[in-house]
Amino acid sequence: KGGIDAEDARRRREASTIQIRKDKKEEGLQKRRRPAAAAAAAPYGGSSSSQPPQQARTATRSAEAPEPGLAETLKSLPEDVQLLNSDDRGQQLEACIRLRKLLSIERNPPIAEIIEAGVVPRLVQFLHCFDDPMLAFEAAWAVTNVASGTSEHTRVLLDNGAVPVLVQLALHEDSNLREQSMWALGNIAGDSPRCRDLVLSYGVVPRLLPQCESCEQPRAGTSRNATWLLSNLCRGKPPPRWALQPLPSPSPPSSPLSPPPPSSPHSPPLQTDDEVLTDACWAISYLSEPPERIAPLVEAGAILPLVALLSHTMPSVQTPALRAVGNIAAGTAAQAAALIAGGALGPLQRLLSTGQTGELRKEAAWMLSNLTAGDREQVAAVCAAGVVPKLLDMAAHEEYEIKKEVVYALCNACCFGSAQIACGLAQLGIVVRLCDLLELPDASLLLAAPVLEALEALLRAGGDGFGINPHARLVDEAGGCEKIEALQMHENPEVFEKAQALLEAFFGADEDEE
Repeated sequence: KGGIDAEDARRRREASTIQIRKDKKEEGLQKRRRPAAAAAAAPYGGSSSSQPPQQARTATRSAEAPEPGLAETLKSLPEDVQLLNSDDRGQQLEACIRLRKLLSIERNPPIAEIIEAGVVPRLVQFLHCFDDPMLAFEAAWAVTNVASGTSEHTRVLLDNGAVPVLVQLALHEDSNLREQSMWALGNIAGDSPRCRDLVLSYGVVPRLLPQCESCEQPRAGTSRNATWLLSNLCRGKPPPRWALQPLPSPSPPSSPLSPPPPSSPHSPPLQTDDEVLTDACWAISYLSEPPERIAPLVEAGAILPLVALLSHTMPSVQTPALRAVGNIAAGTAAQAAALIAGGALGPLQRLLSTGQTGELRKEAAWMLSNLTAGDREQVAAVCAAGVVPKLLDMAAHEEYEIKKEVVYALCNACCFGSAQIACGLAQLGIVVRLCDLLELPDASLLLAAPVLEALEALLRAGGDGFGINPHARLVDEAGGCEKIEALQMHENPEVFEKAQALLEAFFGADEDEE
């Protein structure tokens, strides 16, 4: 039959649907700043230094109004610069503390003013004080918040050589300093693909992986920052240039830079930290796009843990896990089959019915649309899982954005399943639902073409060349003929041509009829 093929069905909505959703997530993911509350309450070595990263984000601040009282606060900046440039280690530390407090102001911190004061080269110099973790920590905290600003602010750090020393500090024996350096690198990597690839080029990934494993205090903060940094290293387009990643050195670094001790001589414990799981799932979802990059993830055993996380209690974990398995579902037939064999359909059915957010239900329907765009075995497995009645109900009652994904899942099942599957779908009432969709205002633009293709597949499956086509009768009883006839006046050539061909092939329309 004419119409879409399986490959097109998997890819056709990637630009307009998947990327929009991904961009919305990434707007709030790239950078985060250590806030004023932590700055006031947590000097080096304090209890707050290992707490999870705060979710305060900053993107563009330079055009906003300054914080009330900031001018008064900045009066001490010349004195801070003088202390910073002194030869006395105590004065240097005091200056770093005062500067990071300024940079930790909750709203509109004076990043540009501090950069203009010329302190960044000195702060980067203090990052090299491996034998003085307190001073290096305060400098790293200040650098972290500079990197939370605009791309112009981040570029100043790059120009002063902050990245290589921060990568070195990611292996420092002091856990507070390790955590803060990874936070700074996460902000830098999240600025742009160019910054991401620069961080990669200094070999940070082998240093991160051992630190992503621990889920126990006091290293939970380090694990969270390491995983968040890893997710920023995986995200963005064009994809990361992994070829820039050098092989790890065969010899360990000399003291005081030494790798942290392993948490256990055995396999690492199962992660239970929600923040770590969330960022790890986002990282895998980034790595699984485009589909050519899925195979290494499947070979590494990613499917079973991802499927298990679909049943997590937190939507913040379920959403990226669902995105990752949805991307795998858009891969090869063998990869989709492995996903089905891994038990993904059970959690999906529950998410369609009890998903805590509309976004989860939409993502679940999107993943099913990828599966039903595959071969007949995939379509049969989806139908056998019992999700079709719920999809039909959602097609009638959900809001449009969710309905759209549901309709693609149902239409793909009609087009790519067997004739037996099509007949089963007709018995469940899909013909009536598809005919109803033809008169939705929004559907006339975006969904009319796939609905017409699905109706064509159903009509072909119902016709044996003898007698009345039962599926044609269902279309007629549902008022579908009139709705299809109305689509002959549609402004989209694809839609009116499909409508005309459908009427001619199955309802006796004659080209000569007016």
